[in-house]
Amino acid sequence: MNLLVPVLIASLAMGSGAPAASSATADTSQDNTSIIVFEQTAEEKARLEEEARLQAEAEAKAAEEAAKQNMENGNYQYDIASYTTNYSTSAANTDRNYNMQLACNAINGTILLPGEEFSYNDALFAVGNPYEDYRYAGAYSNGEVVSAIGGGICQVSTTLFDAALYTGMTITYRQNHSMPVGYVPKGMDATVSWGSIDFRFRNDYDAPVKIEATMNNGALKIRFLSTEKLDVSGITLEVTQSGGGYHLTRYRNGVADYTTSSYYRSAQQQQTQPKVQEEKKTENKIRLPWEI
Repeated sequence: MNLLVPVLIASLAMGSGAPAASSATADTSQDNTSIIVFEQTAEEKARLEEEARLQAEAEAKAAEEAAKQNMENGNYQYDIASYTTNYSTSAANTDRNYNMQLACNAINGTILLPGEEFSYNDALFAVGNPYEDYRYAGAYSNGEVVSAIGGGICQVSTTLFDAALYTGMTITYRQNHSMPVGYVPKGMDATVSWGSIDFRFRNDYDAPVKIEATMNNGALKIRFLSTEKLDVSGITLEVTQSGGGYHLTRYRNGVADYTTSSYYRSAQQQQTQPKVQEEKKTENKIRLPWEI
């Protein structure tokens, strides 16, 4: 009788372990529960990438506009360089002076950011329609004096050219008149003609520059200013004559960094009788067959 007690105890001990084994099996079942994963379609991926690209572009544009706004509101207290030419205030030049004032208004206040190129024709077209806004006045056309819309604006482009030379900025395109002009020495003029001939230069400084153009009592002055003091020391201009042309060289501390040549028609080729030329309009621009 006493021998049965240990056997019963052992049996009970073994039986009590069965529920524990069953519990362990249930836990394992829970760990292996399946997880459903939805993969991105090609269309969805492309849509998200396009949204990210547009967002990045918008942020970059906003940052650029903010930087430009800061530069426009900057303190342009440093005078870089300027140039002045004279004009007649007589009644006979009323229309010519009117055109010059419009051109000055178009470029006055222009800010060139570092690396930005200035186009004279683009600046004038940006503020109106020259064909409608400008008046007839004296201009050159193939060695002749004519009456043309916008006559006189070449004095503004010429004064701008000479002022830009003294800033040390890069002149990217310039062309001379077919005949010498009376407001600057030979070789120092810059002609323009809407739709064909332009005057352009580029700001290669690390700071923005601002153009100031004014007309007052027979003096047309164009001045360049900056928010920083730029080193424009050592700039000199020299015009030499040879081979029937006038050759302008800009030196910086004795080293030539820009040259341009001007060839004018001879006195025998020049005509002085004013006449009206016919304008040619193409694609919202006026292609004038004359230099203004």
